[in-house]
Amino acid sequence: MSPRAAGLLPAPGAPRLLAVSWLVKTVGSGLYLPTSVLFFTHVAGLSGGQVAFGLGLAGLVSLVGAVPLGGLADRYGPRRTYTVLLVAQFVTMAALAPVRSYGLFLALITLFTLAEQGSGAARGALIASVGEGAERVRLRAYLRVVTNVGVAVGAGLAALVIDVGTTTAYTLLLLGTALTFPAAAVPLRRLPARAGGAGGPAAAEAGGSRWQVFRDGRYVGVTVICGVLGLQAQVLSFAVPLWVVGHTSAPAPVVSAVVVLNAVMVVLLQMRASRGAEDDARAARLCRRAGLALLAACVIIAFTGGAPTWLATVLLLAFAVALTAGELWTSAGSFGLSFTLAPDGAHGQYQGFFSLGKGVATAVAPWLLSTLCLSDDAGRGWLVLGAVFAVAGLFMPLVVRRTAPGAGAAEAVPAKPG
Repeated sequence: MSPRAAGLLPAPGAPRLLAVSWLVKTVGSGLYLPTSVLFFTHVAGLSGGQVAFGLGLAGLVSLVGAVPLGGLADRYGPRRTYTVLLVAQFVTMAALAPVRSYGLFLALITLFTLAEQGSGAARGALIASVGEGAERVRLRAYLRVVTNVGVAVGAGLAALVIDVGTTTAYTLLLLGTALTFPAAAVPLRRLPARAGGAGGPAAAEAGGSRWQVFRDGRYVGVTVICGVLGLQAQVLSFAVPLWVVGHTSAPAPVVSAVVVLNAVMVVLLQMRASRGAEDDARAARLCRRAGLALLAACVIIAFTGGAPTWLATVLLLAFAVALTAGELWTSAGSFGLSFTLAPDGAHGQYQGFFSLGKGVATAVAPWLLSTLCLSDDAGRGWLVLGAVFAVAGLFMPLVVRRTAPGAGAAEAVPAKPG
């Protein structure tokens, strides 16, 4: 491999093995996301309302389990915990293939989503264990690029199955997706013995209480702010298609152009945007910058409602650039802060708690965006949303500088300096 090509990859050893594992898993995500609802409605015979309720209930239950499952990674080691949870996802997804009962669907999809939530926390702890500082943030940024590539590949393959549209095709796709979970666990077996930590009681004692993250006021504040800034993901996937089609004169294919532009920018720029995010102060400033970029994006899209077709199209592309800039800086800042503000020995529960911010944002976004932005043709709701983004970003440096004297974990186990 040429030095130039090698420079595009994470370091050999544990970082590269994690990247391979994550690529396999995200291809599975790309297969599952566009076809799961179609399988449950066309093959399993469930109604759209039943599926929506089941997925929503599973999402809420998974939030409750995020911190306890993350704590298992601290106690038993993130590599072992992550592997077990991948196997649990394989078992539950494979078991969904023959399901035709709504009660069984609810039970299995809840277990699957719970394992998915826990695996995210364990994976975060595993990343924390194989690198430090800039290396850790760079790996997390690289995995985000891998996510976009893997999902795109999986979605392309899923499109072929959707075109066939038979029960057999959907069932084979679901079973094939299930196999990506144990396949993603295979590279983890080659991780060096030190990677992932040994876990055990000693590690648990080093990290303090299993619930210490709830007493770490600074980390709670950072999680809340990152959750607010993380609403931008739902803006792109939920609000933009409905706004473009129902409130502007832009042609419908512009939605696809916005999504493609977003994906290309993330793949090309996420690594660059994440430079220096291992420093707490810089990571906080990146979040502040993200809030202002998201404000600009919301101002731009607010003026597309009454614009002529050509202008609405141009404004929507400019919106995509500003929104993606906010997404890049949000991701970079959250990568750094979620790791550097967590004490050693407790990365599992801290990563589990941090995932709650995104989880809550995902749960409330459809209602919030429908009420705030999609119910007003004049675009005033977009301006309010932009102001929320800006205020959240401006508060991040203040929260990160907070010393939280006498605040539980922040005092008992100081966070590592960034």
